[in-house]
Amino acid sequence: MRLEVERAPSPSRVRLVSRRRFLMLSGSTSTLVLLAACQRSGAPPAPAATQEPAVARTREAISTPQTAAAPATSAPAAAAQPAAAPAAAATTAPAVAQPGPKGKFIEGWQSGLTPAWNDPQENPPQITPYNFQLALHDALVKHMPGKTFAPSLAESYDVAPDFKSATFKLRPNIKFHDGSPVTPDDVTFTYMNYRGANAKILHDKLDRIDAPDDRTVKFIFKEPFVDFIMIYGSPSSGAGWIVPKAYYEKVGKDGFKNAPIGAGPYRFVKQRAGSELELEAFTDYWRKVPSIKTIVFLGIPEIATRFAVLKTGEVDAAYAIQGDLFQTMRQDPAIRVTVVQGNPTWLEMATLDNPDHPLKDVRVRQAISLAIDRKAVNDAELGGTSSIGGNWIPPDWPGALDLPVPPTDIAKAKQLLAEAGVPNGFDVSALTPLPPYFSWGERLVSQLRAINVKTTMNTMERAAFYDALGPGQSRLKGIQLMFSGAPGDAAGRIRESAVTGGTFSGLSIPEIDGWMKQYDTSTDMAERKRLVEQVQKYTLEQFIMIPVCRNVAIWGFGQRLANNPLETVVGSIPQYNFLGPYEDMTLKD
Repeated sequence: MRLEVERAPSPSRVRLVSRRRFLMLSGSTSTLVLLAACQRSGAPPAPAATQEPAVARTREAISTPQTAAAPATSAPAAAAQPAAAPAAAATTAPAVAQPGPKGKFIEGWQSGLTPAWNDPQENPPQITPYNFQLALHDALVKHMPGKTFAPSLAESYDVAPDFKSATFKLRPNIKFHDGSPVTPDDVTFTYMNYRGANAKILHDKLDRIDAPDDRTVKFIFKEPFVDFIMIYGSPSSGAGWIVPKAYYEKVGKDGFKNAPIGAGPYRFVKQRAGSELELEAFTDYWRKVPSIKTIVFLGIPEIATRFAVLKTGEVDAAYAIQGDLFQTMRQDPAIRVTVVQGNPTWLEMATLDNPDHPLKDVRVRQAISLAIDRKAVNDAELGGTSSIGGNWIPPDWPGALDLPVPPTDIAKAKQLLAEAGVPNGFDVSALTPLPPYFSWGERLVSQLRAINVKTTMNTMERAAFYDALGPGQSRLKGIQLMFSGAPGDAAGRIRESAVTGGTFSGLSIPEIDGWMKQYDTSTDMAERKRLVEQVQKYTLEQFIMIPVCRNVAIWGFGQRLANNPLETVVGSIPQYNFLGPYEDMTLKD
């Protein structure tokens, strides 16, 4: 039996693929994703005096560092080559005498809290753990306000012109929270034992790590590693976020999650798994002494509860106040609101309900896309503040395509279903959104009914949702609504979401695997650009990944945070929509 697979958006082109070939393309069952249609929002109404602007604030686009040294105060020029780091002084706060830390700041988070987020050694391809690790831990190199790939625990770094080595010089007298020094041994241990996002390419490329003295670390690669700083120096991986070797080996990975020791501006005090994490200022932090003594994170999955405790002053900040409560919050003069453009959301069907499910047909997947009204999602969930977008990778990520929003066309969707032999629609076992975005899921379930695609929304705990996304026979079936703020570049997101064996990938498509293998070994920048764009076009034209609407980071604040404007500590770090740097936050007296 042969299966017609239409390469969208060219209806005249038909590709014949055998059933065996299709199953090989799509993984163990039938691994394919869908692409939703979207229209740009019309002009929103003028905001009231207490509102923020009606369009989310855009983030700074980043590029890979250049090979020549550059001052730390300037952003890297647009280039596709990693590079030497700037001088350390520019990232160090001025040596001004200041009073000791005081006061308490409480943040209401949108989900339960897991101890796994205390350990950068296992960081998944998500941005969420960094909301906490930016306080607890520190990296050799990381993004800072106005400075991408800025030296942090390292005072300088240099990438060889042939991309076959990278050398880091540690700052003098840097310490972990237990008072022990940060050494090359800790850097080596952290890298060699790292097992999170992008771990495979980091380990596959490495030949060895040398430490010629007590402040120098040199990574030597088997072959040119063009993407090293992009992966190591951004939250594309946690491998550059240094953990103390002796302590980690003593307590083990589970002990570390329950009582972490880092080198960041705040040290661990206590936690209640799932609900609370308390940190205290680390006065020996190299960059500056934090102004706030205590920071408490509370896990509050229910949006109404988060908003209620923000209004009563029980928390100083609340994240992800979406839907109707966003509109209410914008009109409240006692609440300060800031909105930052976030990352794309998309629909996946990585494991079909059965091998012969209608969704194996590209025409059916295109019909799903055409049924989605992204403008309605944007208006209802995000107050019309999103740019929506037409890609499943943020267009401001290096290597990503900035594409127009696909159309919404119910009549065309029904026509495609009829052509595919399912004129009366079909059933899907469930649509499962990333928790806690259940209102998004309900809205999409309702929109799919317009073309007689019948499904129900499945709710899960966040940890269980991510566990169910791993490759293999037990991967979550039906349709998934994906949210990902995982930083880095387009290639990093593809490795973890679309390459065989990626952390959250249900795909096994030889073409994509081949293109990415070629990308990872090439030093030809034009070729690399062509390959990474080719993968994106393939996933979108075949409706394997279906963008829904670019999410928006909506924050509400009480009156105690002194930073003015809020944007100096909210979304100020490139590729990051959360609070930080925490050591820069101050409270009103």
